[in-house]
Amino acid sequence: METRFTIYISLQGPAGKITYGRLSLGKDKKEADQIFSQLKGSAEDAPGCSLKMEFMEEIMELPILIGTKNCNLDQLKENIAIVSKEIFRIAHLENGNIDAE
Repeated sequence: METRFTIYISLQGPAGKITYGRLSLGKDKKEADQIFSQLKGSAEDAPGCSLKMEFMEEIMELPILIGTKNCNLDQLKENIAIVSKEIFRIAHLENGNIDAE
């Protein structure tokens, strides 16, 4: 059974949720948890419009929500930088298997 870890980025507003980004964290649960735990934002739902990062475990392509971070635009920018830095570290410096797709 193939498992992957992913962060979906969406805008939550009055008209509903618009998912517009996806960051793949690979297959290692420990590494994916460690990356998500570094992200800025709150697990509490924000009133009105908000940016949401949803941490998902995908088992046989079926997504299961593990955690959520609601963040502002500056936090989202920081979070994308954190994920990029960690993926680079794992893939290139530790010779890890990120294997996103």
